[in-house]
Amino acid sequence: MPNHNLNDTDLGSQSIFLHSNDAALSITDSEKIFYLKENIKAPAGTRIIIGLTNLTLPNSMFNVSENTNSITIAVAGGSTNVRTIPVGNYDTNSLSKALKELSEITDCSFNDNNKLNIVFASPSKITESTLSRQLGIKSQVPMSNFVTNFSGAGICDLGGVTNIYIKIRNVTMNNLDSRGQTSNIIASIVNNTNYGGYIFYTPPEVLYYLINENTVSYIDLELTDQEGKLLELNEIDYNLTLTIHFVKQRESITRTSLLKEIKDKYEMKNKDEEKKNDE
Repeated sequence: MPNHNLNDTDLGSQSIFLHSNDAALSITDSEKIFYLKENIKAPAGTRIIIGLTNLTLPNSMFNVSENTNSITIAVAGGSTNVRTIPVGNYDTNSLSKALKELSEITDCSFNDNNKLNIVFASPSKITESTLSRQLGIKSQVPMSNFVTNFSGAGICDLGGVTNIYIKIRNVTMNNLDSRGQTSNIIASIVNNTNYGGYIFYTPPEVLYYLINENTVSYIDLELTDQEGKLLELNEIDYNLTLTIHFVKQRESITRTSLLKEIKDKYEMKNKDEEKKNDE
């Protein structure tokens, strides 16, 4: 018997309880594959809908990670070097101190408005940086001119991960991302706790999505930040629950209307031919 008001079939709904440590294949901390001993299959005439019921995740994510800790500096008449700062949690003081350790920079600070000021050892320019958001220089990189003194146009952003996107990569949904492209993101979770705390996601209403697949044999899970970069969870474990319901296959209204129109025209044509024959 159906056990949820969305389930209008005689098939029982199912929950999949996932613990990251139990993944059959762990590609990274945030990329896990779980194989199911029994396939979840929608019989003919039914479809599968899926939703994220809950998630528990320790906030172990640094505001400067391996994906966001590099800065490429070109020196006039010299070389171009890719420099990195250590991964970790930074405030403006510790970030400016880390940047002053780079050989191309003699001084670095943030003003009262949290805007960056850099003094280069010789005329230089920043050609690329994964630190642009944190430094508040997204609109200025790549720099066009070599300078000795450089000031950031934007305010530094050391808030770290603001949203966590949960993706199921082996199913197809009709969700869209900010570029208008089809996405298999099943939930966007607000990171509302400080580093070291726990993120508890228990939505007041679970959103369920119709998937194109009729059989699910494994779950390919991926966690990214708001920029689509894989989360660096620093080897912590997390738990989440996916819930699956079955719904009856609905025939497309457009298709039904079109078929009816074709049928009506066909019947009308036959009647006209019969009328001509009678005459």
